[in-house]
Amino acid sequence: MPTRGIVRTIKAKCRRCYTCIRGCPAKAIKVEEGQAKVLEERCITCGNCVKVCSQSAKEIYSEIELVKELLQDAVPVFATLAPSFPIPFHPAKPRQIVTALRKLGFQEVLEVAFGAQLLGREYYKLFKEGRQRTVISTPCPAVVFYIEKYLPSLIPYLAPLVSPMIALGRVIKQKYRPQAKVVFIGPCIAKKAEMRDPPVASAVDAVLAYDELRSLFAQDGIELTRLPETDFDGPRPGVGRLFPVSAGLLKTAALRADILENNIMVVGGKDNVLQILSELSQDAIKVEFLDILFCEGCINGPIIGNGFSRFSRKEIVTNYVRHELTRQRQEDIESFLDEYACVDLHRGFTNRAISLPIPGQKEVKAILRRIKKLGPENELNCAACGYPTCREKAIAVYQGLAEAEMCLPYLIDQLEESLKAVQKFSQELERAQTQLIQKEKLASVGELAAEVAHELNNPLAAILLYGHLLLEEVSAEDPHFSDLRTITEEADRAKKIVAALLDFARQRKLDLQPTDLNVLLEETLQVLKKESRLENVRLVHYLDPRLPRLLADHSQLQQAFSNLIINACEAMPQGGDLTIVTAPVEDGVLIEFTDTGCGIPEENLSKIFTPFFTTKKPGRGTGLGLALVYAIIKMHGGQISVRSKEGKGSTFSIILPHHPPPQIEESQGLLLETDRREEV
Repeated sequence: MPTRGIVRTIKAKCRRCYTCIRGCPAKAIKVEEGQAKVLEERCITCGNCVKVCSQSAKEIYSEIELVKELLQDAVPVFATLAPSFPIPFHPAKPRQIVTALRKLGFQEVLEVAFGAQLLGREYYKLFKEGRQRTVISTPCPAVVFYIEKYLPSLIPYLAPLVSPMIALGRVIKQKYRPQAKVVFIGPCIAKKAEMRDPPVASAVDAVLAYDELRSLFAQDGIELTRLPETDFDGPRPGVGRLFPVSAGLLKTAALRADILENNIMVVGGKDNVLQILSELSQDAIKVEFLDILFCEGCINGPIIGNGFSRFSRKEIVTNYVRHELTRQRQEDIESFLDEYACVDLHRGFTNRAISLPIPGQKEVKAILRRIKKLGPENELNCAACGYPTCREKAIAVYQGLAEAEMCLPYLIDQLEESLKAVQKFSQELERAQTQLIQKEKLASVGELAAEVAHELNNPLAAILLYGHLLLEEVSAEDPHFSDLRTITEEADRAKKIVAALLDFARQRKLDLQPTDLNVLLEETLQVLKKESRLENVRLVHYLDPRLPRLLADHSQLQQAFSNLIINACEAMPQGGDLTIVTAPVEDGVLIEFTDTGCGIPEENLSKIFTPFFTTKKPGRGTGLGLALVYAIIKMHGGQISVRSKEGKGSTFSIILPHHPPPQIEESQGLLLETDRREEV
């Protein structure tokens, strides 16, 4: 293929802006892993992707090394300059450029405009003979490649003539100096592909872009404006030098467009070219001669260089043409044209039609659903992906040219979701860090509590033993009897506190057995019914018979439920209602204890499961009851939370799973404050 390897993407510079996709008339750019890759078989080398890429992420195949090799051979090498050559090196004079090329080693320097001058005659003949219904000019290889690949039905309309570059190459190789090597220098990327196109190959040996020539000048330290002027070689052109300007071909061919006749049209620019060719292929427009260029004149080629405006470029070229025409005689120009009229300027074309599969509505909708475009209201058609509509992008995805995820609104939504996930992860990580620190602290407290409890048990046992012995020996009338009774009562209370400490600090493995919670609750109430604290409390329970059996530790859950019931009763010293409810929930069972007691102040809600926290008067509680409940529920992989309003009562809600998680095998007696706050 003639386009092979001419343009490629520099991955390190490609920034997923998709501008090149929007700018490519042939849709020859495929997005692969976020990178815009030029598809060689689809590319027409118009260079538009190079022009629009703000990151300079497109690289053009360079022939600098090939030209250096040619210049080192003994065979003469000729430089042929495109008619736009005065622009990129301005303000250097045209003949200073000739001198610079000779310093590089080129034996002769010729103007490609002479090839345009020869072609002017041929186009005039073609138009006047009227053999074709419509004639499409062929100096622009990008237009030729586009028609051959995407609109082959228009191939019969292409003028069977070569471009000015090929025309001058044939002049040199067929008549002027057949043994010479020819290097074309110009602003067009497509010339690098045209040089290899089989119907015209061998006329030119290498193509240099203007920026490549600048590089060669810099390597040899050549400063154009310091050089003397020397004249061009070979046959001399006339108005053919206007070829790079829009409508320059008409001027060279002595054709005039009449706006009333509309038989001759000049079209430039990507969008205009695509539209006119589409209308022509559909037979929607009638025109006899169509002068067409993907650029708005070759003076606006993709690698023309410098920062001049289109109007300044045109002025530079026309000034040069006027200056040269004042130095030439028309008869000399005609003489050159006659001398080389024998050179064959004709060519043929190849049908290289490229077809892609077209998806149905079902496939398009499936692709749109992947990026959450579930209906027309979600199809924003913002063109940020490089395709004008979401559906066109979906078709490109089906054809393997695009990736579904290259949708900016979709990516923004995904980014927002990712940011939320990162924030949540960060919060969880921070919470886990705090929990770890708290766990280490509480582990130390638990170990200390266990050691202290064991150490206190023996002296407390001795105090209780001797206290009771003394009470048996002293009569009730003895003045020391009351003091001895106080000693035994307080020692007994201290023993209970030590027992609670041991329960909190002790490590226990769960004894999991299939358990009916309704039966377990009834057994617990039966055990507690003799408690004086339940005398004024009305017990109401709604135990759902559909409740599934759970794997649980019967005795530990009974202890947890007992603590919650006793706490509820203590919150209702004047009596009240305690309602116990069970119900199946997803993946588990719900148990709720609701009292009509004094409630819990809001400032204490986050502390109630903290070890040793209590609002009871000194001597009335240890602050370990709810902490132990929390530990038991957590051992079972469950959740416990509380809702309370001061003066109205409280509800403790427990959710237990069908099966405790494998990793929860034992309680360390460690209660993490951050977890409690979240659940409360």
